[in-house]
Amino acid sequence: MEFRLPYLLAMRERAPQMFNQLRRSGQMDAHLEQKVQEAARMLKEMLPENPTLAAEREAEEVVRATLIEFPSEESARRRTPPRL
Repeated sequence: MEFRLPYLLAMRERAPQMFNQLRRSGQMDAHLEQKVQEAARMLKEMLPENPTLAAEREAEEVVRATLIEFPSEESARRRTPPRL
């Protein structure tokens, strides 16, 4: 399952501040690797030993929908207490 590129593109579009922060800090590769591993574990747990192609595709969609989720930057700002 290709997860890295769809996740990266979604982050760039939906969470540009997170994308830029990870890129500037040099932590992007580590973050992506962690998410790819999480997606692989989740997919493995969801699938039976000999899955059908339809079952694989359905599980991949569930993994993507679950893991490619970013809070809106507006809601993230509202949750962050103001600095004093």
